[in-house]
Amino acid sequence: MGMITGGELVARTLVDLGVTHAFGVHGGHLDPLLTALDRLGVTLVDTRHEAAAGNAAEGYARATGGLGVAFATSGPGFTNAYAALANAFIDRIPVLLLTSSPPLREAELNVLQGGLDQVAAARTVAKWAHRATTAARLPDLVALAVRHATTGVPGPAVLDIPIDVMYRQIDEAVATKPSLTMPTPPAPARAAVRRMVELLRASRRPVFILGGGAALSPGTRPALEALLDRVRFPVVTTSWGHGQLSPGHPCALGGSGALAALPFLAERPDLFVLLGARRGISLGARTGSMIPPGTPVIHVDVDGVEPGRVGEVELSVVADVGETIHALATVADELPGWDAWNAATRAAVGAHAMMFADAPTVTPSGRLHPYHVARELTGALEDDAVVVFDGGETAGWISFFARAHRPRSWFGLGMMGGLGVGQGFAIGAQCARPGAQVVLVTGDGGVGFHLQEFDTMARHQLPVTTVVYNNLSWGMSLHGQQAIYGEKTSVAVELPDTRYDHIAAAMGLHAERVTDLDQVGPALRRARESGRSACLDVTIAPDVIHPMMAPLTADLPDGAIRVPYYEAIPAGEG
Repeated sequence: MGMITGGELVARTLVDLGVTHAFGVHGGHLDPLLTALDRLGVTLVDTRHEAAAGNAAEGYARATGGLGVAFATSGPGFTNAYAALANAFIDRIPVLLLTSSPPLREAELNVLQGGLDQVAAARTVAKWAHRATTAARLPDLVALAVRHATTGVPGPAVLDIPIDVMYRQIDEAVATKPSLTMPTPPAPARAAVRRMVELLRASRRPVFILGGGAALSPGTRPALEALLDRVRFPVVTTSWGHGQLSPGHPCALGGSGALAALPFLAERPDLFVLLGARRGISLGARTGSMIPPGTPVIHVDVDGVEPGRVGEVELSVVADVGETIHALATVADELPGWDAWNAATRAAVGAHAMMFADAPTVTPSGRLHPYHVARELTGALEDDAVVVFDGGETAGWISFFARAHRPRSWFGLGMMGGLGVGQGFAIGAQCARPGAQVVLVTGDGGVGFHLQEFDTMARHQLPVTTVVYNNLSWGMSLHGQQAIYGEKTSVAVELPDTRYDHIAAAMGLHAERVTDLDQVGPALRRARESGRSACLDVTIAPDVIHPMMAPLTADLPDGAIRVPYYEAIPAGEG
């Protein structure tokens, strides 16, 4: 053994843990780490902004179901990455951010980038954050950070390695030897399985709802398919849980919108089984539009705090989703089967089409109807495609047609609602699945946050196709504002008719503007055939309002206060 730097100790440990990609922006503080990662064969994807790098690590984690790694230098590098940490934290995505800071020996001396306690700041948006104080302990600290990020309730971990610790050379013999063994996922208790069986046997119309927790459990899809081979029941997928069943599977009901349609097109469910799906924005929150009050709920989650956060729960199970479904499969002979109910629920599949059956393809504005564009776009996707969505109403339009053929291949905005995450997500997803078609669908508002990442895609030869829903506005903001203040109101919500295709072409991308509906599919195929990063600027009508905005125009009880995006405030509530 010889002398080794702290940065190389970190790099070796990451490689031993199976890391193959890292995303970030260069900073001199990080050079011992970056040069070692490069020498050890790790692919370094240098983005143009640290927020995009953090988003790319999250996109990589979402697409693989494993860990995403990002790096950001001290001070402004860390603060730029902060928004990405918050997004991963709220959506429970396993990300490791490696950052640096001024020398420990120069604390409180007003040195460059030394005025911020990065660890204290990180702890508000990370599961775990720590500053290394000695190079010898870096291997076990890296392994500890990865365990924090990936086990239990997943989320981001931050390891701050001061520059003197990063550059310090030590005798390799004194460095710690990390444990690289990861725990097996938690299985449900036998008593919990027995109670689930009891509740299911008493149910005539159950619905299973799979969310992000199902996506992060590698055993979910095979276990679910095995269970459905023996007993049929309708399955809804929410958040980024799509792809646990093929779109054509006879039990695949679609997204959460189908839950709202069931009482009108079939019957109201009498039992909801939530598997890694958190109640809130994606399941109607407290409105009862999807899960009516009084209907029994079984909630399975790795976090025992989550069941009961919104509404009552009949049974709370703290366990991994795949392990829970596997446990149910072992007692499938005790379940009654719900073939007739499952067949009846098929009426809700694609029910959104009824709302737009008579909608013109081109509106009076002369621009294309967003619903029809989403239909044509998704109809032209390859089966193996990864779809990333970004933007407000844009995400809503494309989500009508969520039809992932494999897990972790359809995702975007989560509960943070942070526009601009899409470019990074798509970069990470393309690195995770190099041969797959990766399509980012974003609004003209969302794409503006990180336009410079077109350059990252081109430099790293990542054939992401970005589809811009160009409706000349921050659409959700415009429509929300007009719903409350009147149709003539438009304050800080309009955008010019920017030619995003021209911007992309200047950065070396294949680029087209699409103004005809019948060209949406062919343009997507041309982008794919180009083998290059691509941008399609689609002219979208600004005057079409997504149904998600309907609550802003619904009648309210006397004295209630209407607010955008959230429940109305009841009269008399303090």
